[in-house]
Amino acid sequence: MMLSSTPLASGAAPGPVIVGLLSGLAGIVLATLTLRHHRQVWAWTRRLRASDDVGKDLEDPATYLKELAEHLSERAQKPCREAEFAPLHRLRHLLDDAAADAEPIRPELRSVVERFDQYLATMLPPAPIATRVAATEHATQLATAMRQEQSRVKLKEAVSAALQRIRVLSRTS
Repeated sequence: MMLSSTPLASGAAPGPVIVGLLSGLAGIVLATLTLRHHRQVWAWTRRLRASDDVGKDLEDPATYLKELAEHLSERAQKPCREAEFAPLHRLRHLLDDAAADAEPIRPELRSVVERFDQYLATMLPPAPIATRVAATEHATQLATAMRQEQSRVKLKEAVSAALQRIRVLSRTS
């Protein structure tokens, strides 16, 4: 005679067995749902952390670009000589370093640095000591000042484009 060890074979009622099986299945379903929820939370946390990292990478270039935009606004339609360009060299090097580090906006920052170099190249020569300036010298200075203003406008456009790109990246990440 074979002895069976199952509760149903021993003559027990099927109710407690079914309740035990259903509670076990409910526990498995609950554990599966909890695991899925935690995976979604972990994925959300990773996305949030990645967007924070992108935001930190873009913070310094945005600050430099805003400072440059201020300087450019101060120099609007005003011919500048070497003394006025002195503080801009620091910003140019900071933006160049930021372009090397900030991968998402590297093309925009490279464009800003290129136009910045063009703007710095339009520096007016030192003012003559003589009180009277020849007409040809005056025309040359006027043409240089006009090239400088044109270069300033192009640089301002590049700065605006880079700042816009930073705003877009900050919103999407």
